[in-house]
Amino acid sequence: MADTPHQIKPSWAALPLELIVGVVFFAHGLSKLADVHAFASNVIIPMGLPSYVAYLVTAAEFGGAILLLSGVLVRLGAFGHLCVMAVAVLQVHWKNGLVGPGSFEFPLALLGASLALLILGPDPLSIQRNAGDYFKRPEAVGGPSRREFLDITLIGVKAAGVLLILAGIAVVAARQHLAIPEGTAPVIIVVVAGMASFLSGGALIFGKVWAYIPAFVLARLYLAGGVLLLFWVKYAVRGASAVAIGFLMLALLRRARRGSS
Repeated sequence: MADTPHQIKPSWAALPLELIVGVVFFAHGLSKLADVHAFASNVIIPMGLPSYVAYLVTAAEFGGAILLLSGVLVRLGAFGHLCVMAVAVLQVHWKNGLVGPGSFEFPLALLGASLALLILGPDPLSIQRNAGDYFKRPEAVGGPSRREFLDITLIGVKAAGVLLILAGIAVVAARQHLAIPEGTAPVIIVVVAGMASFLSGGALIFGKVWAYIPAFVLARLYLAGGVLLLFWVKYAVRGASAVAIGFLMLALLRRARRGSS
């Protein structure tokens, strides 16, 4: 069937899968990361596997979740999750049946979602696709220049710049209300992120083409952080607000791409 102008492209199906599957694996990976030795002792070794497999599983779950949420190397993250869930279904839950206590319905659903992401690849709002398209436009090989590829004079792009500035200020000022842990390192990371958001937003407003990629990366990270907060019940309202702002910034930035789809 021929595409119509209003038909939703299949690649958009990857976006909800990346965000929701990413959150689930982030939570499971984070719990394992907190005590990898306990995970190895209680789960991996009783299965007859060497203890180092616990580190591989933790890396696949937590690291893969970061890749999915940020939209970077999505197929790699999905492949890691697929491998972990295949082992979980066959080695741990299969004997308990499809439904009921200890059943394999949940890991099977995650396996299916990971397989779908492996097929679909990154979504249109992913860092991978947008940064990749940006850097594939070198003038030296006769392609359009980045200024020809992007129209950052649009009012929407300027609005995205304003939102980035406000988000950069807010993330620093409201750090204690965003589930950001205490400590020197988290504070430094938040301040650096806030400054980067402020500067890239300002650069967009003043029409600097180079600011497109850092602005897009920060907007996607705001979206990812908002999704994590959204499913943390205590912070759901703040998370929903961050998700809405992140989506808005990404949509506005993507409109800068001439001929984007």
